[in-house]
Amino acid sequence: MANEERFVTLVHPGAEDVPVSYELAPRMASLKGARIGLIDNRKRHSDVFLAHLQELLRERYGVTDFQYYTKDGASIATPPEVLADMAKNCDAVIHAVAD
Repeated sequence: MANEERFVTLVHPGAEDVPVSYELAPRMASLKGARIGLIDNRKRHSDVFLAHLQELLRERYGVTDFQYYTKDGASIATPPEVLADMAKNCDAVIHAVAD
């Protein structure tokens, strides 16, 4: 036992994934007539913020339609099917985070 070698394997708990980079979507030429998706993360006042933003976008920029989604909670991801639906049916999406 005196010469027995002992090894310990250390495991790092952090993810070793390579981060994925995405390009920004092209800027819209105008918001007039656009359909905007709004995601409410349910933090305090996010609904109030989105209500004011919706009014501003409609009055000043001519946005005609909004698709509204309320998450189950701030720390819960927006379901992929909701994101896919918004990507298909909206010209832009705004995710409200408020406190």
